[in-house]
Amino acid sequence: MNDGSAGIPAVAGLLGCLLLVGCSPASEEEPRALAEEEPQRPNVVLIVLDTTRADILSAYGYSKPTSPVLADLAAEGTLFQNAMSTDFWTLPAHASLFTGEYPSQHRATSETNQLDRGVDTLAEKLRRAGYKTGAFVSNAWIGRKRGFAQGFQSYTETWKSEVDSRGDHALDRLGVEGAIEWIQKKSHSSAPFFLFLNLNGAHMPYSPDPLALVGLSPGPRSLDRSRRLRKLKGMWSYLGGRYSLDAEDFEILRELYEAEVLMLDGLVGSIVASLEEHDLLDSTLLIVTSDHGENLGEHGRVDHLLSLYETTIRIPLIIRYPGHFEAGSVRDDLVSLIDISPTVLALSGLGETYPEVVERSLLAPSAKRSARVFAENDRPVNGIEIMKNNFPDFDSTTIDQRMRMLRTPTHKLIWHEDGRTELYDLAADPHELTDLSESNPELRNELLTQLETWMETQGSVADAIPMEIDDPQTRKRLEALGYVE
Repeated sequence: MNDGSAGIPAVAGLLGCLLLVGCSPASEEEPRALAEEEPQRPNVVLIVLDTTRADILSAYGYSKPTSPVLADLAAEGTLFQNAMSTDFWTLPAHASLFTGEYPSQHRATSETNQLDRGVDTLAEKLRRAGYKTGAFVSNAWIGRKRGFAQGFQSYTETWKSEVDSRGDHALDRLGVEGAIEWIQKKSHSSAPFFLFLNLNGAHMPYSPDPLALVGLSPGPRSLDRSRRLRKLKGMWSYLGGRYSLDAEDFEILRELYEAEVLMLDGLVGSIVASLEEHDLLDSTLLIVTSDHGENLGEHGRVDHLLSLYETTIRIPLIIRYPGHFEAGSVRDDLVSLIDISPTVLALSGLGETYPEVVERSLLAPSAKRSARVFAENDRPVNGIEIMKNNFPDFDSTTIDQRMRMLRTPTHKLIWHEDGRTELYDLAADPHELTDLSESNPELRNELLTQLETWMETQGSVADAIPMEIDDPQTRKRLEALGYVE
């Protein structure tokens, strides 16, 4: 296994500060310890490579060696070719990951901007079952004040460390260093553990280590262009016309993004190496996935917001757990982020406590699972406010609407609240260039009826909540990512 450990520089003196700043002890009572007669339960390590699209990974057949560690993991586990997110951005997608529900069910959306404290999360379920729980996260959208620390005994928010000025990768490296120390401590305990990591290095702005570009870039590019493109934060300024991009710009952005992904891959290798060092790898359910992908010029877009195309919705999913996920196997069935929590619960011996996991987990035969998945997003209230305040000539009504998506193994229907639809034949048109809504009205209406029927079964839309950020460190972090101006 390629451990990727060379990608983590020394962080002496900083890790202790990070752990003191980012963690706090659990306020709830200690759960019961596992009884001696109960069967061995796996440790669970869940890694989210934020903003990483599946088709940019060499593990998924990409032509450049962007993910050698993930390729090794796939050779030792199962790779899911058609895994889908439930939304195109971080907060609702992570809520789906932790709850096994779609955004309209858990109601952590672009209108509420938080996960309700009353929602029962995966970490809470495992904690009650005797698991030790810890998390290291680099994306401020899933911070403690957004409701995502529920069930975790320690929850480290890396952006609150003293190295924030170094950027995403410095924060990710600190998180990984903290996770390695956490694993070492938990390796001496008889209780199983649940470790969650969010690594945000692939998010805009793309500022990879130049050395990461050496094996990926075809040659030198314009330094002036590269410097300018490394500073781009996100989509809102692009949408408002503050800057424009041509074909060469998109090529450079892709190369920078590829290098970002390669650096993340190395960090995963460090976690794998730590599990191996403590003889925990084969007794650990290791899951690597993403919350959403990224646009790199497709459909004339950058970033990932307002996009339900494959570039942002199709995500990687690799699971390693010997005896349950066959080494080197590839699954083509359609799966979703909502399937991960049931799978963890089933493998953790909690099927009787949560019987619904039997049919929904990835252990169930694909024939018994739904052949359709969905994605959705509510009104982008934060983006609408940014556009109104900074780009008064922009028509905000064009983005002030909800979106829904139905995905089958062969087709996709995208519904916009203003009545527009988009229909794509993914088998014949994998890049979603030809909208068939007008030319194939029968299929459009059939899928639209299915989507509307599903929408009727979901929860009612939650009331919009004004966005409040009273923590200067979190505000600074979201500004750096382009979400707040």
